[in-house]
Amino acid sequence: MARSVFGTGVSPEDVPERPARVKRKPIIKGGAASDKYIRAATQGGADRTYQDIDVDQIQDSRIRDRIDVNEDLDSLVDSIRENGQQIPILVRVIQNGDKAYEIVVGRRRLAATRRLGRPRIKAFVSRMDDREAFVAQGIENSARLETSYIERARAAAQGLEAGYEQKDIAEFLSISRTLINFMVKSYQALGEDLVLAIGPARGVGRRNWDKLIGELERTGISPKAAVNLVDPEIEDSVARFHALMRTVQESGKRKAPAPAPSQQEFLGGRVSTQRKPRQIMVKVGKDAPPGLLDQIEAQISAVLKSHEAPGEDR
Repeated sequence: MARSVFGTGVSPEDVPERPARVKRKPIIKGGAASDKYIRAATQGGADRTYQDIDVDQIQDSRIRDRIDVNEDLDSLVDSIRENGQQIPILVRVIQNGDKAYEIVVGRRRLAATRRLGRPRIKAFVSRMDDREAFVAQGIENSARLETSYIERARAAAQGLEAGYEQKDIAEFLSISRTLINFMVKSYQALGEDLVLAIGPARGVGRRNWDKLIGELERTGISPKAAVNLVDPEIEDSVARFHALMRTVQESGKRKAPAPAPSQQEFLGGRVSTQRKPRQIMVKVGKDAPPGLLDQIEAQISAVLKSHEAPGEDR
C-alpha cells in the first residue's frame, strides 16, 4: 500500500529498508544518497509517495544523460544483491503509452534491479511536468564523482531537441549557457553512432574531442566512416578514444596511392596510348599505317605552338 511522504524532507532512516549485512563504501560521492537528492525527491507533501512499483511499468526518460547505464554496473548489482536497495529511485506518473511511470533519477539502480530479475523496485512516485523532471534529473548528475564531457554534450543536444530552454539545460548540466553551444556543436559534428561507439571516455575533455573533430576534417574521414575505425575489442572507452585518434592521425600521414595510368587502343590494337599525370606515351605497331607517327608529331607540334604567347621564342 502506498504511503504519503509529508513535509519538506525525509531522512534515510524513515524509509523502510532491509538492514545492511556488511558495511560498504558508497558507489559514488553524493549522487542519489545526497541530502539534496533526498530533499528534491520527497518535497511536495502528498503529491509524492513512497511505493514498491513494477519494474515493467517504468519507461526510459527522453533525455539519456548516460551513454551506457551498464558501465561498471557489476559492483552495484552485487551491492543490491547483498544489502538490498538502499536508496529509492525517483519516477514520475505519465499518462501516455502503456507504461505508468517514467524514470527521472536512478537508471543504474533500475538497470541493476532488472539484471537481478527482481519484478519490483522501491521508488518515490511524483507528479512532475517536463521541466521539473528535466531539472530533477540533473541533480544526481551534478553530484557524480566523474563526469563525461561528451555525455553532457549529448544530453544538451537532446534537451534542445526536446524543446527545453537553454536556462533549464544549463541548470540540468550545471554549466554556463555559453558552453552549451560549444558542447552541442561537438556532439553534432561527431554524431550519435560515433559517440556511442567510443563511449563516455570519462576524463577526456572538450579540447581532445575538438581535436578529434579537427583530425577527422583534416583527413577527410566522415564520422560514419570513423565508426568502423573504433576498436570494439578495447574495453575502456578512454583507451578506445585515444586509439581512434591515433588511427585517424596515421591515416592522414599515409600518402594516397598514385592513380593507375589510363590506356587506350586504336586501329584494332595496332596503336595504343598510355596517359600518366605528366606524360603521354604513344606506341605504334609494325603494321600501323605508314607515316602515322609523323602525323601525330605534327599534331602535337601544332597544339603546343597554339599555347605559346606572342613573341615567345620558338
